[in-house]
Amino acid sequence: MGWKSLLIETPVWLMARFYPPRFDPNRDTPREILVLRPNDFGELLTTTPLFEALRKRFPTTRLIAGVGSWGRPILENNPFVDEIVEIDAPWNNKLVEDRSHGNVLRFLSKSPQVALLRARGGFDVGIDVLGSYMGALLMMRTGVRYRIGVRGYRGGWSGCQAFIEFAARQCGRAALAQGELLGATALPEARPQLFLTDVERATAAQIWNAGGVPGRRTVRLIVGVGAGVPTKAWDARQVGAALAQIAQTLEKAGDACDIVIVGSKADQLRAAEAIAAAGPDVPVRSLAGEVPMRIMFALTEGAGVVLTNSSMLMHVAAAFRRPTVAVIGGSVTKPDRHDAIWGYPPPYRSVSPEQYVAGEHARNWPSVERVAQAVLEAVGMQRAQVGAAA
Repeated sequence: MGWKSLLIETPVWLMARFYPPRFDPNRDTPREILVLRPNDFGELLTTTPLFEALRKRFPTTRLIAGVGSWGRPILENNPFVDEIVEIDAPWNNKLVEDRSHGNVLRFLSKSPQVALLRARGGFDVGIDVLGSYMGALLMMRTGVRYRIGVRGYRGGWSGCQAFIEFAARQCGRAALAQGELLGATALPEARPQLFLTDVERATAAQIWNAGGVPGRRTVRLIVGVGAGVPTKAWDARQVGAALAQIAQTLEKAGDACDIVIVGSKADQLRAAEAIAAAGPDVPVRSLAGEVPMRIMFALTEGAGVVLTNSSMLMHVAAAFRRPTVAVIGGSVTKPDRHDAIWGYPPPYRSVSPEQYVAGEHARNWPSVERVAQAVLEAVGMQRAQVGAAA
């Protein structure tokens, strides 16, 4: 442990002396378990299998998800989550602009959200999925009697009664390992879980049915042009060029395509750039910022293939096992490490540069031709799967 980490960890250790364990989950069944994940969308998505693992381990325990207000749609309609509480914590997310140490302390001491949690009288068990000194302090502040964290990442482990060791492994599997500390053995696959309603599926079906060409086999391609970190987003003009190649190849084969771009309002300009680069003959429409997040989930479930950056859409596609092409480049210089932590088994695949130029993030992207070919291969895979199922 470096001196900076020790400097931060020492107060956590000292504070923990005043908050000794007051519950033993190995002896008694918890009345409530608070799972903290007030982080970005993709991180919360990878955590969702943990709730199923905890439900199987503790069928009568109330499972409470503490997430940022932005993450609520991800957990709505989840049968394994009893309650969602909003914790707009100013750490390890890109949704809260001020993530300074001063704002962290203000949040822990003065936030009405924390005050509401404190008023509940404490929780038998708390899990800080990220593993940080901020999460450990929040658990102590809200009266968690038995705390679980992560050693070797962002600190806080000395304020916990149990912790996993940080390792560069699939993010969802790391969350499940924290469930194992509580005796969970019936573990689901480390793959995001999303639970749609019939209304959401019907709305998405109407949107898809509005595209395509009647009487022709149509490939439904959903595309994400944004990313939480701008340097992880492929140039929108390159996206458009790839879409043009994909559409032209499918047209030559006698197939139509229906391409829908999704994202937030912040992605609207990038979507417009991609559409302009694709050209007027390519059937691309943008719904970025125009449909709720959960309708975007349902659109992804109904898609044939997904083309995305390393972003939330990549994890949404994994939840529905959609054939996915993730374009990896820019500031991501170790694609193998990226896929080991954030990727999934096939039908997911990533496409990265054949070689990297040090310090040249803007140049470190795969070619348009390689991305287009990967998408066309995913289309073939999807058709083969449909044919085999029939």
